[in-house]
Amino acid sequence: MDLQRRDQLLKQLAAYGMNEENPRGSGALPLVGIDDFFDGNDDRNSFAPNLVQHYPDLDYFQQQLQQIAQRDDVSHVLVQAADVEWAYDSDADWVVANKVVFVTSAPTQELIDWTELLMAAGPVKGFPEPVAPNAPTLPAGHAAWHIVWR
Repeated sequence: MDLQRRDQLLKQLAAYGMNEENPRGSGALPLVGIDDFFDGNDDRNSFAPNLVQHYPDLDYFQQQLQQIAQRDDVSHVLVQAADVEWAYDSDADWVVANKVVFVTSAPTQELIDWTELLMAAGPVKGFPEPVAPNAPTLPAGHAAWHIVWR
């Protein structure tokens, strides 16, 4: 685990009210970039923590999300932070996330395919509620969708 990268992520999240005193934030949960979440992260329990069977490594998720993000019909792929408690308690733990947001003009079937590829539930149209304080503006013709690991 790259503790320097984790500390940078914790500082980024603290700017949105997620900190040691308030590990689950005070309302809307912030969004972070794919690399901000995954680079330096080797904590298997940090992403899709409820996915128990057939869990691929974190590199798989990062690579799949990066490939989706590179598509012409995708403007954003963001990870929603859910909890920072363990990251403050242990050098072996990372920030926890169980949702990913896509801003895209891709058809619904593409979102369904991505959801299956990532072994998640959804897709659900719209940003997770309440909407993240740093949610991106939707480009013309794009919609927000999110998937979740329950």
